[in-house]
Amino acid sequence: MTWERFGYICRRASVDRKANESISECLSRVESDTACELYGNKIRSNSFPCKILNEISRIDSSDEAKKALGIYKELNLSQHFEEPMRFKRVVAYLGYVTFIFYVVVGIYQLKVAPSFLEAFENFDIQIPSHLTFYHDYWFFFVLIVSIILIFALIIGYQLKKLFNFSLGQENSWVVRFFVFPAIRRSYIKVINILQFPVLADYASVNREASQTINHLKNINESKLDVAREMQELIEIEMRVLLESCEKQMKYISIAVALIVVAAVFLFLASAYSPIFILGEAV
Repeated sequence: MTWERFGYICRRASVDRKANESISECLSRVESDTACELYGNKIRSNSFPCKILNEISRIDSSDEAKKALGIYKELNLSQHFEEPMRFKRVVAYLGYVTFIFYVVVGIYQLKVAPSFLEAFENFDIQIPSHLTFYHDYWFFFVLIVSIILIFALIIGYQLKKLFNFSLGQENSWVVRFFVFPAIRRSYIKVINILQFPVLADYASVNREASQTINHLKNINESKLDVAREMQELIEIEMRVLLESCEKQMKYISIAVALIVVAAVFLFLASAYSPIFILGEAV
């Protein structure tokens, strides 16, 4: 509910500034008011909502600060910026599948494999090569699968964290190198559109968002409503961001499912073939 609280602060501060009160003092007063708690928890200091409010507080011109507040109070951000429930389900699914994998590995390694090896020794039967191979190299097999599963979880968790809109997420090594480029481009565009009313230096805008920011500059110089155009652009980029994230999460889910199914199949094959061999011997 971070964006609901952010919106309330902007709406309240835009109409409730007292005489001889600076914008910074007004924002602090509104945010510390108990009524603000009705709109969600306190805004985190490392989030974009907090950064935007801090930038508004630093604006020297009272008219410019009021103009920025007027833009933000018109935006409906909570509807688009909250983490989708299906993301939570996918991340939970990845965690559940990883847990099942380790349970199967643990049962097989601690209970099943030692029993078979002991039975083969008791009946003086040659141990099957695939069972010997797995017994000798099971650690490396589990390590490789674990790395893949944990890496998939890290990517899923990082995609989920994007919707927290914490500072610096776009420059994390996972986002830079292991998520689809379209995700990072859309995310950068969204955060730059969000900060447009408080941008002091347009030259510092990321290359991916420069066209969008130049468009908003032209809008700002025209008679069009900046808040309306920001809202439209945010909705467009959030749809692209969400679709790209869902696409990558889908691929990750399929890959994890295939890996776990293959691993379980290997365990079952290693478990049933010794049973048949022992049955023939008996």
